[in-house]
Amino acid sequence: MKKGKLIVIFIVLAILIAAGIFFVKRFMKKDKTEDGRLVYVESVASISGYGTGLSNRYMGIVESQETKKVEKDSTKKVKEIFVNVGDKVKEGDQLFSYDTENMKLDLQEMELELDNIKNSISSDYQRIEDLVEQRDKAPDDDKLGYTSQINNLQAEIKQEEYEKSTKELEIERQKESIESAVVYSPMSGTIKKINKDGGSDSYNDMGSDNSFITIMADGDFRVKGTISETNIYDITTGMSVIIRSRVDENQTWKGTIGKIDLEPQQNNSDPYYYGGGMSGESASKYTFYVKLDSFDGLMLGQHLYIEMDYGQGEVKEGLNIPEYYFVIEGSDYYLWVRDKDKKIEKRKVTVGEYDENLFTYEVTSGLTEDDYIAFPEDDIKEGSKTTTNYDDIIEQMGDDMYDGMMTEDGMYPEDGMYPEDGMYPDGGVDDQGGIMLPDGSIVDEIPEGQEGGDVIYDGANVSDGADDNTNDGSSDLPVDGADNTNGGE
Repeated sequence: MKKGKLIVIFIVLAILIAAGIFFVKRFMKKDKTEDGRLVYVESVASISGYGTGLSNRYMGIVESQETKKVEKDSTKKVKEIFVNVGDKVKEGDQLFSYDTENMKLDLQEMELELDNIKNSISSDYQRIEDLVEQRDKAPDDDKLGYTSQINNLQAEIKQEEYEKSTKELEIERQKESIESAVVYSPMSGTIKKINKDGGSDSYNDMGSDNSFITIMADGDFRVKGTISETNIYDITTGMSVIIRSRVDENQTWKGTIGKIDLEPQQNNSDPYYYGGGMSGESASKYTFYVKLDSFDGLMLGQHLYIEMDYGQGEVKEGLNIPEYYFVIEGSDYYLWVRDKDKKIEKRKVTVGEYDENLFTYEVTSGLTEDDYIAFPEDDIKEGSKTTTNYDDIIEQMGDDMYDGMMTEDGMYPEDGMYPEDGMYPDGGVDDQGGIMLPDGSIVDEIPEGQEGGDVIYDGANVSDGADDNTNDGSSDLPVDGADNTNGGE
């Protein structure tokens, strides 16, 4: 007996605790929403400093305006290199020389081959003369055979004449190569690269260029940038850019994009892309060049950041607010502003200049840098409490999801997720359900003599106990197949 009483007491206590939790939540919800939803606000001082925001950055390197690449004849052997990486050279200075010993031997061999061809041609002509003489003395029946031999020899002479002209051209080129065994610099500048192995070397970071020697001209600089294929169409020639030091963020130069190379780089492993997501790491990369307004403080080979110039380098006076914060009604401009009681209000402000590059309005009156404003969400109501802590908004979103799974009179889910037995108060539908009529209205009961709609709203059951969705005696069933509360079909 005592054991039974204890069980009853525990059950009663559990019910009381559950009821207490339920009413506390209901009370907290009402307290939170009595002045509207909680609204997130941001500092005007922070927002008006919009120009200091981040933008995509791309890696750049300072190089000379002009670069010359001196190729090496792959059929020749280099005997001596007269320069080193970093050397200053003038136009006409010796760069390297070829080994001419083997070239001279090859020339001698070519000349012997040419002599053999000439001797063969001379011999063929002599044989033709002999055959012509013999044909003239031969009987008529034998003359055809001599003529055939003469024709064959004449064809051989034509082939040998061709081989002779080809060999003479080879000999002429070989003599020129021997005479030009020393290669000279085509311009003044600095030796940037010496590719001794014929492929990419360790002298510099210029990629997979196969030129033998690379010379960078003295004089003005330019910046070579690299951009990912995912961003290549974000830039155009003539676009203004800011060049920023990698060491000192405040040290900058300005320029414009002068050229965009749409041929992808061969070496895609270099980490030249910075910003704009991780996709650039595996995407093809392209080269673009920046013309600088000033070269002061720059060094050849210096690595820099390149970013598009949207005015972020300028500090604008006044309160410049992005246009998407404004509510514009006719010629009037409004902002959702936190008042002295930390509640949201729709405040009329006066605006001045509109910046077409930054998409901002300058607020000339009605707002100070000490104010806080909110993005104009559709559900903002005047008098709602505000917060500067976004965690509060996240918590509110979570509460909304929880509250959305309840009706005011109990734990009934929405969106058609009702108990399968259809047990609602008085056998009817709850606050969230009803029968949809053809005109779109929702009712608890179908008016007498009127046909029911094509759907049952939220899966609610017919409340009048009829076995169809009309009051005119027809047998049309609800399209969702729901039974009525009295078990009708």
